[in-house]
Amino acid sequence: MSFLKNLFNSTPQLQFVQDDKGLHQLGGDIPSDFKIPENEFLCGFQYLGFISNADKYFDWLPFPLHLICPIFTDFDYVFLDYENPNQPKLIYPTNTAEITTAYDELTKDSYVLYNKANFSLQPFEGINDDNEFDVIAIAGKPHWTQSSETPTSPKSNKKMQFVCQLMSNGPITAKEKNFNGASDYYEKLFTELNFWCDGDLKVFFEPTSKVACYFIQNT
Repeated sequence: MSFLKNLFNSTPQLQFVQDDKGLHQLGGDIPSDFKIPENEFLCGFQYLGFISNADKYFDWLPFPLHLICPIFTDFDYVFLDYENPNQPKLIYPTNTAEITTAYDELTKDSYVLYNKANFSLQPFEGINDDNEFDVIAIAGKPHWTQSSETPTSPKSNKKMQFVCQLMSNGPITAKEKNFNGASDYYEKLFTELNFWCDGDLKVFFEPTSKVACYFIQNT
C-alpha cells in the first residue's frame, strides 16, 4: 500500500514547450522595475526570464520568480534573497570579485541580453537518449547529470523546492552583447544560451524564507 501511495503522489516531470501564450518566459530584457544586486562578477548577472506563479504547477511560489545568474563564471552556488521580489539580495558568494571565468574575453562591464520566448508546461516521460538534445527546460523534478544535490536555505535551514532546470543550446539566442568571442567556437557559445558549454542550470526556491539557489551541472 505504501508503494502505491508513493507512486500516485510522485511528482510528475514536466517540460517547457514554446508557446506564444505561455505563462513563463525565458530570455528577454531586464524589467524596468527589477534591480540586479550589486556584484563584481565578470559579465555580471544574466537575466534569464521568469517563472509565473499563475501556473498551477507553480502556485507554491509566492510571486513570479525572475531568474538571474552569472552563468559565465565558475561559481559553485548562488543564493539570492527575494524578500523584495524585484530587488533580490546576494547572500552567497560574498567574494564575487574573486570568482574566475573560463572566458578571457569577459570583463566586469561585459553583458549579454537574450531574445525572449514564452513557454507553457506539458507532462512528459523524462529526458532520455532520444530527446536529450531537444528538451529546452524541465520542471516538476530535476534530471540529475551528477549526484543529487538538493540545497538548503541558509535563512530557514529548510530543504529547497525544485523550480526548473534550463538546458544548454536551446532556442534562446543573444540579441545584444558588447564583446566578441576569441574564435568562432566561443562566439557561438556567447550567442546561444548555454551553461558551461553543455551543462544545465538548476534553480531551487524555499518559499518561507524566499531564498533561491542556482547551480550548474555538466558532464
